[in-house]
Amino acid sequence: MSAHKLLLLVLITALGLRALAAVVVTTQVENRDDTFLIAGDAAGYWELGQHIADRQPYELHGPADDPLARASIPRQVSRMPGFPALLGLVIHFFGSDSLLLTRLALAVVGTIACYLVYLLGSRLHSPSIGLVAAAACALSPTLVGFSVLVLSETLFAVFLLACLLGIDSLRDSGTELEHRPRWTTAAWTGLAGCAAVYVRPGWLAALPILAILWIAMSARRRRATVEMAVLLLVCAIGLLPWTWRNMQVTGHPVVTTLWVGPSLYDGLHQGATGESDMSFIIDDGLFADPKQSEFAIDQHYRGAAWSFAITHPGTTLQLAAIKCWRYLKPWPSASQFQSPWQMAAVAVPTVLLYVLAFRGAVSHRHGPWTWILAAFPLLYFAALHTIFVGSLRYRVPAEYSLWILAAIGCRRRNSA
Repeated sequence: MSAHKLLLLVLITALGLRALAAVVVTTQVENRDDTFLIAGDAAGYWELGQHIADRQPYELHGPADDPLARASIPRQVSRMPGFPALLGLVIHFFGSDSLLLTRLALAVVGTIACYLVYLLGSRLHSPSIGLVAAAACALSPTLVGFSVLVLSETLFAVFLLACLLGIDSLRDSGTELEHRPRWTTAAWTGLAGCAAVYVRPGWLAALPILAILWIAMSARRRRATVEMAVLLLVCAIGLLPWTWRNMQVTGHPVVTTLWVGPSLYDGLHQGATGESDMSFIIDDGLFADPKQSEFAIDQHYRGAAWSFAITHPGTTLQLAAIKCWRYLKPWPSASQFQSPWQMAAVAVPTVLLYVLAFRGAVSHRHGPWTWILAAFPLLYFAALHTIFVGSLRYRVPAEYSLWILAAIGCRRRNSA
C-alpha cells in the first residue's frame, strides 16, 4: 500500500475513533444528567461560546445555580477567546443544544492534529516516522478521549504543532527560502504562535524561548535573529486587538487574561495540594464585592501567591515536585477516571510513550534539534506547571509531538 493511502487510512481511523468517542461521551453525560464530563472550565468555555454566538458581551458571571457567583462582578478577561470562538461558530449554526455536533467538530480538529504530526515527523526525520507517529496519535486512548471534550487542549495542539512545523521549516538553507520567502515563513509561524496564545495563554512565554533556541543552534545566527524577530513581531501585532479590547474594558493593557492571579494562587497558598481547587474564589468573596475590579483581584491573588512562595520556600519546592509528578504521571488523577480499565487505558500507552521517546532522544543526542523540538512542549509545560497546578490534562497537547520521538525510538529498537 502506498504511503498516501496509509496516511489516508490513519486519518480515517483517527476521525472514526473520535467520532465514536463523541457519541459515547455525549451518551454518558446525558445518562448522568450532566452537561460536561469534566465540569469547571468546560462550562465557562461553553457559556462564552454562547455569548459569542448570541453577540452578547464576552464575560462570565459564574454558574446559574450559584447565587453568590451570579451576583459577582463580571469576569471579562478570564479566558482567551480562541476556543470559545470555535464553540460560538458551532452554536451559531447548530444551536445551543449542539453538544454532540460540537464534539464531532472537535473530532475533526483532533484528526487535523494527527495530520500535522505526520507533517512534522516527516520533516524532523522521515515520512515513515511521521506516519508511525500519526498512527500512534490516532489510536492513543488519551488523545482520542480528550479530543471530544469541551476543553481547549486539542485546538491548542493544532496551533502548537503548526508553530513547531513553521520553525522547523526554517532549517531549509536553499535559495528557495532566502530573504523574503524566509521572512514569510517566519511571519506565518508567528501567526500560528499567536493563534496558539489565543487558545492557551501559557504558550506566550514559549515563543521567545523557542526563538532563543533556534538562534543558538542556527549556523547563520544573524539571519536567524531577523527571522525570529519577524516571528515575535507578527505574534505581538496579532495580540494587539485583544490587548486593546482589554484596555477598553479594564483600563489596563492586558495581553492575555486576568485569570493568571487566581490560577497562580490555586497552586501557591497555604493548604495547596498541587490539585486544582478554586473554592477560594467563592470563599474569599472578592468577586462578589462591587468595590473590587477584575484587575485588582488578579493583582491581589498574584501578590498573595508570590508572597507565599517567598515566605515558604520549602513548601513551594515540595509543591513543585508534586505538581510536576501530577503532570507527568502516566495514570489520571481525576476522581471520575479511577476505574481499573480507565487507568490501564491511559497508563500503558503513556509508559510506552515515555520509554520510546527517551530512546528516540538518545538516538539523536548528536543532532539535538530533532529531540529538542519534539520534546519542547512537554518540557516547557512540565516546568510551567511546577508553578501552576499540575494535571494530565495539561500534558495532552505535548503528547502529539512527543510521539514523533517515540516513533524514532521504536524504529531504533526494531532495527537493533
